[in-house]
Amino acid sequence: MGFDVENFGMGLLAGWASAYGVYRARHLIKRGLNSLSQQASSAQSYATQSADRRYINAVVQLAQTSHLAGRFVHLSQIIVEPRFLPAPTLAAPLDEDAEPSVFDIVPHIVDHPYLSAPYNLPTFSIDDLGAGERRLALLGGLGSGRTTALFAILLRALGELEFRKLPDKVQQRLDAEEAALDEKQRAVRVRERLIIEQKAKEKLAEEKGVSFESADTSDRLPLFNRLMPVYLHLADLNTGDAEFGSEIDPAEPLVRAVQRQLGRVAASTVPANLYRRLGEGQALLLIDGLDDLPEAERPRHLAWLQALLREYGDNFFIVAGPAVGYGALTARLGLTPIFMRPWSENDVQLAAEGWAQAWPKIAGTRRAPAAPPDSNVVAAVRANARALSPLDLTLKIWAHYANDADDPGFEGYLRAFVVRHLSADQSFGLLLPQLTAAGALQLDEGCVTAARLAGSAMPVSADDEPDMEAEPAAKKETDNAQIKLLNGLHRAGLLTRWTGGRYQFRHPAIAAYLASLSFQNEPERLLAKAALPAWRQAIAYAALHQPMDELVRIRLNAPPDIAQFNALEIAHWLPFASADAPWRAGYIKHIATLMAAPTQYPLVRERAAAAMVTTRDPGVVGFLRNVLRARSPHLRRLACLTLGAVGSDDATSEIISLLSDDDGSVKLAAALALGALRSEESLVGLVEAFTEGEDITRQAIAETFADIPEEGLPILYDAIHDEDMMLRRAAVLGLRRIDAPWAFIAIYSAFLEDEQWYVRSAAQLAFQEKQSGRRASPRSYPPAESLDWLAQWATSRGENVPPGAGAEGILLKALQEGDQQIKVYAADNLAHLGVVATTKPLYSALRDRQADVREAAHRALSTLQLQIGQPLPG
Repeated sequence: MGFDVENFGMGLLAGWASAYGVYRARHLIKRGLNSLSQQASSAQSYATQSADRRYINAVVQLAQTSHLAGRFVHLSQIIVEPRFLPAPTLAAPLDEDAEPSVFDIVPHIVDHPYLSAPYNLPTFSIDDLGAGERRLALLGGLGSGRTTALFAILLRALGELEFRKLPDKVQQRLDAEEAALDEKQRAVRVRERLIIEQKAKEKLAEEKGVSFESADTSDRLPLFNRLMPVYLHLADLNTGDAEFGSEIDPAEPLVRAVQRQLGRVAASTVPANLYRRLGEGQALLLIDGLDDLPEAERPRHLAWLQALLREYGDNFFIVAGPAVGYGALTARLGLTPIFMRPWSENDVQLAAEGWAQAWPKIAGTRRAPAAPPDSNVVAAVRANARALSPLDLTLKIWAHYANDADDPGFEGYLRAFVVRHLSADQSFGLLLPQLTAAGALQLDEGCVTAARLAGSAMPVSADDEPDMEAEPAAKKETDNAQIKLLNGLHRAGLLTRWTGGRYQFRHPAIAAYLASLSFQNEPERLLAKAALPAWRQAIAYAALHQPMDELVRIRLNAPPDIAQFNALEIAHWLPFASADAPWRAGYIKHIATLMAAPTQYPLVRERAAAAMVTTRDPGVVGFLRNVLRARSPHLRRLACLTLGAVGSDDATSEIISLLSDDDGSVKLAAALALGALRSEESLVGLVEAFTEGEDITRQAIAETFADIPEEGLPILYDAIHDEDMMLRRAAVLGLRRIDAPWAFIAIYSAFLEDEQWYVRSAAQLAFQEKQSGRRASPRSYPPAESLDWLAQWATSRGENVPPGAGAEGILLKALQEGDQQIKVYAADNLAHLGVVATTKPLYSALRDRQADVREAAHRALSTLQLQIGQPLPG
């Protein structure tokens, strides 16, 4: 970009020089901050010596090679650090001590997540997960990276994974300054640093009563480094075992499934160790594949999981599940929901560069490495990457670097993936009927077997009379051919084999693509399968090669559900449709009408805006620019955020003008949108607002800069030394979002040396947060009987809140009989606690006189619909 960030402000060079006086001692600070990782390494060394090394080797190999490109490259070489979004907090009276996030105005729509992708929302890291609840539901859509996240957690727990970060200009500058110092200067500054560090601790102890020297840090070792990680795909859980039942130890099927992952020697030694760890609550159970199972098998697996939680609940559970239809995990099993964060622009860059670095080994050999991809190709991969899932982007990167896609776009990417896994003597065209049948089988039945593939690949016409004498021999020959085919595709890495001779494609999206080819010349089949959840992605892929006009017409003319889910799901089809698809313009107009309707529910507007991002259609920009001038602040705010997520520069000047809007939330949205655009013009506008805006806007911009390594980090470093007190305070709020030694030191210095209490107080909170090692972490929803506001409301009426279902009854009574605010709290809490039986009273609340109550009831019904995975009538 052309903007010269080093000329921003007055004190960059002077600030750098003064801060560098203590920076040299960062190794001492880093030693303290990294003591936890050293402890983790020591603990891992002990675990390696005391546990079965064969088990560790086996599960590491499993994690390194079970991802999309596992046949070609280890996961640790290309992985992008997964981050996780918390579930919404329960509505309740405001806590005076709680600090609201400037990102609360950004909607997080779980089935259309890309609206929030470019914004620096607070997230959880893998280590953060270990500091919270021990029963988590890891939720996301197809291709969101849930399985990769589980393997990342496993590798992280075993000390086998470090995440790459983008270059830090401030760090590079300070390293260059350090290299110019002689040893005497370094020694002086180390001594100064020790004195200042001690003074800071004494000052904090005096003001807050905190003594870090005497604090017990034994529990600060990341929990996952102290647990035995165990990965299980539910398709490998043999529910057909004779001993599997309600009165049998639920750990037995788990142990047997783990044994099947291992070599013969390791499989014979692991049961005793695993049983002991389970009994002591020292296992980290990573359970995958629930939504890969057919509907008929899920209740049995959920019953097993419920039994395992009951008998071995002291262990740490992370269960992957869908973004839609997750209520069985949260409401029934009591797991705390967290959501996969979609990839940001930084993540896209890390993925593209990580693949580029690994490409010589991926495409070549050790002796004859391939040439790295051209920088123009890497840039092309990063371009137009908004609203792509990790799966989508991985397929795009691979096809561009290999240059082996026959067709441009996703059809070519998907076909190229399949062809790469075929042997030289296998023809994609000749195998396509069998591959298509296998994909359809997986969607219908959850897996592929040789017998079922033989049956589906050789349909018998009703007019044909079978030869009963020749049939057994032909069937045996056909079955053998299918077994040979499936085994070959498994060896090639296209299929995964589970117990009982069952297979699944390496990724369910590959099965969905191949199954979508079965719709060609069969429009009735397309209409029939569109109603089945398992075929959802196949329907989207059908838009690559199939007219969708009739299905779109049927969906849009059907009675709407409460969250407009069925209508907005079409947005997932549009990225795969041709640019001249006849239904494209009409559909964009439909969701634009949903968003802009003057009497629309706010949540429907937000969902329609998120769906616009999902479409990846440039035609939404013109509509959104018009909405920037809407009378409704909510619409103007949504238009800003959506334009930022789409990434169009066309409306930059109009968004900049909204930094002066009369509504504070619109100003905030405009600032966030400019940061999401990351263009030269938007960055200049953002810097001007940073120097002149209101406190809350400055904070939003500072936290946005914290996520822009190239330009944002140097700006924050300069701002912490600026003459403007308000700018220094905002800089502190941005620096606390940065995980780098220099940011810690800058906060440290502001806490000790800033002349203004307003700056020191912000720095003190940030310093205490970083120094104490406290982590934000997932927290479960409290049961209804523990809700303070509900107890106070019941007491005011002379009632008590009983435990269990009785508390939910009081919550329902609050919805029906409380005042306006109580009804709002009750509607929200009933939904997030998963009390599905309250749908009828919530529908009644849609007719309440107060708009806030109607809106809360509508959001509650939509939340319940997402949990149960079934449409509720609009």
